[in-house]
Amino acid sequence: MDMDPVKVLFVSPEVVPFAKTGGLADVAGSLPKALKKLGCDVRLVMPLYRMVRQGNHPLKKRLEGIRVPIGSRAIEVDIYESSLPGDIPVYFIERDEFFDRGNLYGTPKGDYFDNDQRFVLFSKAALALAPQLPFQPDLVHGHDWQTGLIPALLHFQRHRDPFWAGTAALFTIHNIAYQGLFDPDIIPLAGLPWEAYSPSGLEYWGSVNLLKSGIVYSQIVNTVSRKYSQEIQTEEYGYGLEGILSYRRNDLFGIVNGVDYEDWNPKTDPLIAAPFDDNDLTGKNACKIDLLKQFNLAEDRQAYPIVGVISRLADQKGFDLLAAVMDKLIEQM
Repeated sequence: MDMDPVKVLFVSPEVVPFAKTGGLADVAGSLPKALKKLGCDVRLVMPLYRMVRQGNHPLKKRLEGIRVPIGSRAIEVDIYESSLPGDIPVYFIERDEFFDRGNLYGTPKGDYFDNDQRFVLFSKAALALAPQLPFQPDLVHGHDWQTGLIPALLHFQRHRDPFWAGTAALFTIHNIAYQGLFDPDIIPLAGLPWEAYSPSGLEYWGSVNLLKSGIVYSQIVNTVSRKYSQEIQTEEYGYGLEGILSYRRNDLFGIVNGVDYEDWNPKTDPLIAAPFDDNDLTGKNACKIDLLKQFNLAEDRQAYPIVGVISRLADQKGFDLLAAVMDKLIEQM
């Protein structure tokens, strides 16, 4: 007897190829394709940023005038639709006053002053969208602090809204250093009861912590590796959330991010100097020479090992560890 596919509402503040600031977008653009191959019915939700429109992606209006209660007002949003490869629907929340901006979360001078309103609206709109499609998910999968309210909203909605009664929440921590700290005024803005503002809920040293919200109210929490899931339970790496993470350790899992070989395949990649694979490495040297040229390095350096890394130069990335052992690594080559 065939079972119905698991229905997943995949909610992310950024998704490749539509909008990206970091690795979260790469995961959000590739994991749904892997889930579909496993038989899941996956639908994505993200904001309709200016960056999305500028990317000339095919967009069609799916729904309009969905009313989302935010504090004492109701804000109307429109829904646009596109897709990922494999015919996976991606729904965009449109509200220009919040999302039609030059950046996703802020400028070099700091975060946008109204990020609390922006991502309360995004979180509530994602949940308001599902019954309108209609799409009744078995699981809502949220990512990082921008979606941290969703598990709390589900927690307090399940008992009064049959639509969500059987829906579980999964919350993924990509970077624990970014937590989404806001004034307690966000509680009524989100329509949550004040009982949520407690040390066992969203409260964090007098503020509301949206990453903590995702950790507290999700059925399952996961992060990007088994080792990282252990490290964030310690004072050194927990960024103040080690206590609640340790408390939830039986529901905390580390799963290493996979690689989308449809995109990251040097045999078919149109963006590198020459193709290559494990049967013919000829093109690899051409790529090495091209990398040297990109950084204005002499071509005679091609005899030396070259390591290219796409990353922020941050302590979290472990460059201090690499620097400490680099001489020893070179000696072994």
